Amino acid sequence: MIKRYIHGNLSGVESTSLETIVSQGAVASAKPLHASRWVLPTWKDPRIPFAGLLTLYAILGCTVLGFNRSPAQILLTIFVGCSLDMILHWLFFHHEWIVPLSAYISSISIALLLNYSHNHYLLFLPVFFCIASKYIFTFHGQHIFNPSLFGVVATLLLGGGLFSSAPAYQWGGNIAMAVFLVTAALALFVFKVGRTPLILSFLVFYALATLLRAYLIRWHVPAEVLILGALTSPRFYLFTFYMMTDPKTSPSGTRAQVLRALAIVVVDLWLHTRQSLNTIFFALFLVSAARLLWLHGREFFRSGMAHCRVSLSGWFLARLAAVVVLGTAGYATYAKVIHPRFHAHADFQFVAVPSSVSGIDSRMSNVMEQVDPRVRHIAKWVLSVGDAIAVGDYDNDGRPDIFLTNPLKRPEDRNALYRNLGGFRFERVDIPALKEISAHPEKYGLVGGALFVDYDNSGAQSLFLMMAYGKSRLLKNMLPVTGKAEFADVTEQAGIDEYTTSISATFFDYDRDGKLDLLIGNSLAPYLPDYDRPTPLNIFKLPAPEYPGDRRMFHFMHHTWNNAENGGLNALYHNTGAGKFAKMDMAAMGMPETHWTTAIGTGDLNGDGYTDLYCSSDFGPDDLYLNDHGKRFVRVSGKTFGSIGKDTYKGMNVSIADFDNRGLLDIYVSNVHVPLQAEGSLLWKTSYNPRNHFRPEFQDEATMRGVLNEGGFGWGAAVGDLNLDGWLDLVQANGMVDDSADKRFEKPRDYWYVAEKMMLSGPDVHSYADRWPDLRGYEVFGHQANRVYLSRGAETTMQFVDVAKEVGITQLGNSRGVALADFDNRGVLDLAITHQFAPLSLYRNTLHDEDRKTGAVHHWLGLALHGDGLRINRDAVGTQVFLTYQKDGKPFRQMREVQIANGFSAQGDRRLLFGLGDYSGPVGVEIHWYGAETISYSDLEIDHYHNIIYAPGNSGAARR
Repeated sequence: MIKRYIHGNLSGVESTSLETIVSQGAVASAKPLHASRWVLPTWKDPRIPFAGLLTLYAILGCTVLGFNRSPAQILLTIFVGCSLDMILHWLFFHHEWIVPLSAYISSISIALLLNYSHNHYLLFLPVFFCIASKYIFTFHGQHIFNPSLFGVVATLLLGGGLFSSAPAYQWGGNIAMAVFLVTAALALFVFKVGRTPLILSFLVFYALATLLRAYLIRWHVPAEVLILGALTSPRFYLFTFYMMTDPKTSPSGTRAQVLRALAIVVVDLWLHTRQSLNTIFFALFLVSAARLLWLHGREFFRSGMAHCRVSLSGWFLARLAAVVVLGTAGYATYAKVIHPRFHAHADFQFVAVPSSVSGIDSRMSNVMEQVDPRVRHIAKWVLSVGDAIAVGDYDNDGRPDIFLTNPLKRPEDRNALYRNLGGFRFERVDIPALKEISAHPEKYGLVGGALFVDYDNSGAQSLFLMMAYGKSRLLKNMLPVTGKAEFADVTEQAGIDEYTTSISATFFDYDRDGKLDLLIGNSLAPYLPDYDRPTPLNIFKLPAPEYPGDRRMFHFMHHTWNNAENGGLNALYHNTGAGKFAKMDMAAMGMPETHWTTAIGTGDLNGDGYTDLYCSSDFGPDDLYLNDHGKRFVRVSGKTFGSIGKDTYKGMNVSIADFDNRGLLDIYVSNVHVPLQAEGSLLWKTSYNPRNHFRPEFQDEATMRGVLNEGGFGWGAAVGDLNLDGWLDLVQANGMVDDSADKRFEKPRDYWYVAEKMMLSGPDVHSYADRWPDLRGYEVFGHQANRVYLSRGAETTMQFVDVAKEVGITQLGNSRGVALADFDNRGVLDLAITHQFAPLSLYRNTLHDEDRKTGAVHHWLGLALHGDGLRINRDAVGTQVFLTYQKDGKPFRQMREVQIANGFSAQGDRRLLFGLGDYSGPVGVEIHWYGAETISYSDLEIDHYHNIIYAPGNSGAARR
C-alpha cells in the first residue's frame, strides 16, 4: 500500500488525539499485522525545495565556503538519521515505511550547525538526539521540539565538550550568503507554510534587542560589529527562516506566532546577560520546553489523571523503552568497540624542581604598557606568544643547556642563557650581544623564539633568534675561534636581513649539500599592507595618521578567522657555505603562501630521502610542502575541507614523529577545542600512496587515538618516550591568556563572549586592531591544565591516555613551549614548560628512581649523531635511525629522525633516546645518514649514550 502526504512523517497523527491513537494501537495489536506500506510525500510538499536548498548549501560548504566538514561526514550523518527515522516509524506505526524527508532535512541541518573533529562516529550522538526527540517529546502525537534544534542543544549540553555550534565565520559569513538564504526561503517555502507573522515579528523584536545590547556593551564592542554581525550571519538566517518556522513545532495563529517570537527574543536577551553562547538555539529550546510543559499541564487540569494514564500508556512507554535501548546499544558500541576509553598506569612522576634549586626564574615587566597607546587595549592578544625554550649544549660539556625567551618579563630575564651545572642546577650566563635588544623592544623588537644550531659546521652550537617587530638575529658561538663559549652577532655578515614578525623557524638541508638552510616563518605580515612605501609593523610605535580618518596603521589583524591569507611571507635562506646565506625566491621555490605561520616541522614524510616541511597556520589552513628532490617544494592540499592542507583550524604546534613504530612519520598539530571552536588537535597518520609514491596519503585520527585535546586551548607539544616502553608519548600545553598581568577586576572576566561578536564581523572590522574590544582585565581560557598523553601502543593500536594528574602535572595556567630533554644524562626525558605570564616550570622524571624502589627495569639506548661537516651537516639533521630487536619471538622496530625544531616555541634534546622496556638483549641500529649511505651497528651497549660520527666508507666511529 502506498500512502501520500503533504508534510509530516506521522501521517494521520497530527490531527488525532493521543487517546485515539492509543485505542487504535490497542485494537491493532489484537489483530494480525497488515503488510508493510509506504507513505510518500507529494511534489507540492514545501520541504522538498527546502531539502534541495540545504543540499546545495552543504555542497558549497564542502567545496567553497569553508565548512570544516567532509562530504563523507555529511553523507554518513544523513544516512544514519534517515535510517533511524525509518526504523522508529516502522516500529511505532504498524510497520509503515516512510520516505524520511524530514529526517533528511534534520540530519543535514545537524551536519551544518554543529562542529566537531574529523571523526565519523561522533555524529551519531546528535543524530540520535535529533530523531529520537520526535517520538518522545510529543503532545497528542505531535513532536514539540524542532528535531534539529533538539539535536543541537542536547549535543552541546551532553556531548562532553566534543561539539560546538559551527562558528559563523565558517559559513562564508557575508551579506551575499545571507541574502541568498533569505531570498531562497521567501521564494520557495516561507509563504507556503504560513509563518510570515512569526518571521517578521521575530526580526523586529530581535533587531530592537540587538540595538539594546549594542548600547549596553558599547564600551566593549563597536555597535556596528554587534548589529551587522548578528543580523548578517547565515546561521542566524537558517535559524530564523528554517528552524524557528518549522510548521510542525510552531503555532499557526498570528497572535500565537507574535507571542512566540517575543518569548524567544526575551529569553535570548536574558541569556546574553549571562554571557551565554549559542543563545538563539537555547532560547528556542527553552521556549519549546515551556510550551511542552504548558500543553501537558493544561491537559492535566482538564482531564486529571486520565491524561497521565494516557501519556504514560504502554504505547508511550514502549517507544521510550525502544529509544533507550537503541541509545544504550549505540553508546555501548561506541564506548566499548569504536572508541573505548583506556586507562594507563604511569611508572614515573614529574617532580617539580623549584627555582631555588634550578636557579631559573623570571618576573613580569610592564612591556604591554609600552605598546602604542592606540592598540594597548589589544596588546595582550598581540603579545600572547613568544615565551619559548631552546635546549642545546652550547659549551660542549655534554650537558644540555637552556635558553629562554621571555618577551613579557623584565629586561634582565627577557633573553636568558642558563648553563647546566648538573643535578638540575643552572647558572645564568650573560650574553652582551643581547643586552641592548633585551632592554629596548621598541627599537629592536621582541625575541619570540630561539634555536641552538651548528649552522656553519664549526662544531659549536650557535643561537638563532626569531624576532617579532624587528630583524631576526644570528649569534655565532665563538668557542671554535676563541676557545670560549661566547656569542657574537653575525646577522649582517651571514646575509640575513629579514624584518620579521616571527615565532617559528627551523634549519634543515633541503638540497642535501651538507649545509643547513634556514626557513623563517612569519605570523603577522611584517609590513603594513596599505602604505605605498614599505612600512614595518611595530606595535610599540605605529605610524601617525597622515590625513583625517587615516586608520591604515591598525590594519594588521587577520582578514578571516578560517582562511587568513594576509600573514607574512615566509623566508627561505640557502646556506652557501663559509657562514653565508642567500635569500631564495619563495614563489620560485613553490612556497608563495602568506598564511599565519606559527610552527614549522621537518621530516621525510614520503621516504624519498629529502626533508619535507609542515607549517602550521593560525586562522586558516596549514601548509604541507613536499621537497621535490632539493629543487623546489610542492604544496599538498586535499580536494575537500577537512583534508590535509584544506583545514580551517588554528594550528599551533607541529611535531613530526613515528608514533606507532611503522617506520613512517606522522604529524601532530595542536589546536583549539573550546566553545565555538570545537575543532581539536590533528594527528595526521601517514601512509604510502601506491598510485603516487611522491604524495603520501594522510588521515586525521586524533579523536580515535585519544589526543584530540578536547576542552584545551592548545599551544606547544613535545614527543618522546617518557616511560621507556618503546612507544612515543606526547605532552600538550594549554591555556590562552589570564589577567595576572593586567588585573582590573576582583574576579577575572571572560573575553570569549565579546570575542565571539568579533567573529561575526567582516574583515573591514576585525582586521583592524583599533576595532577590537578591550582585553585588559579579561581572560580567554587562561587557567587550563596541560596534558600528558601516555601511549598504550604495546597493548593497543596506538591509543593515548591522559595521565597528567597521575604524574604530577597539575599546574593551571597559560603554557606555551614544551621541551623534553635528559638534563642530567640519566637516560630518561625530563620536562620543561614555558608560561607566557609565569616563570618556567622544570620537572625531573623519576622513572629510574621508581625502578629502584619497585624492582622494575626500563632499559634504553641513546644516540648523539654528528655529521662530518662536509657531506653530512654537523648536527646530522634529517638523519633517520631504525632500532630493531627480537623479544619473545616478535620483532620490534622503532624509528627516529634528527630535527632542529620539534614543537611550537620549543627545541628539545636533539639526541635520540630509544626505550626498550624490560628488554636487555642485543639491538640492531641502522643509521640512514641524510644524503649518504646507511651504516649499521649491532654491538652498541644499552643503557648508555653513544656519540656516533659519520665516517664515509666504513662502519663509522662509535664512542660512549
